[in-house]
Amino acid sequence: MTQSYLAIAQALYAEKGAQFSLADIAAKAGVSRPTIYKHLGNKEKILSILGADNTDVEARIMQGVLLVAKAQGFKAASIEAIAEASGVGPATIYRRFGDKEGLIKAFIKQQTPRDKMPDFPPEAKGNFAAELAVIVTHMLGFMSEHKTLVRLIFSGNEGDRAYLKTLRDDTNSTFNRLNTFFYMHQSAGHISSAVNSELLTTNLFGMIHAQAVLAPAGGPLDMQAVSASICQLFLSLSTGAK
Repeated sequence: MTQSYLAIAQALYAEKGAQFSLADIAAKAGVSRPTIYKHLGNKEKILSILGADNTDVEARIMQGVLLVAKAQGFKAASIEAIAEASGVGPATIYRRFGDKEGLIKAFIKQQTPRDKMPDFPPEAKGNFAAELAVIVTHMLGFMSEHKTLVRLIFSGNEGDRAYLKTLRDDTNSTFNRLNTFFYMHQSAGHISSAVNSELLTTNLFGMIHAQAVLAPAGGPLDMQAVSASICQLFLSLSTGAK
């Protein structure tokens, strides 16, 4: 009997990948879900038996968060739904992240461009134009590659945005790091202080978002041209100092 259930699981895995459920197997076999669990174990064990790639469970969970959030929103998403989409058991998520809030915090921390941006020293001593080009190019690439994620976080429903705001560490957010970048170069006299650094940050973020996420589809983004165009607008702030 176990082998017949396993054969059904194998067929479902071939058809759906890791998106099949114990309920799917039970329905095909004409038995209850607890019966499948008794013979095969939880979904994570079944995937292991089937030889599914289990080397990066966390990556699958993060993808599951994105899939469920896209369908239901972050606030409405449940651990059970995320586990189902990830091909793991709910216990695996609880063991790794503690609870839903811990999982979403980890998701936010992992799915951000800030950790790949240049470090900002205590005193800005670098070349403003060169550093700006690196930042803009990186953020354009990140937003262009993760359009769905960016839309969910910044253009989602009001309830989701409020929910995510309570979980984000704003002290080290991308916005705050960009603000620090502008503020330090203003303090060092490299760029004009006539415009508030937060306003500069908001404008830069908005321009990148518009070009990478909101611009009409029509072929790949010309990263070099768009980056140069955005940077040129901000280079007018330069005082001529390095």
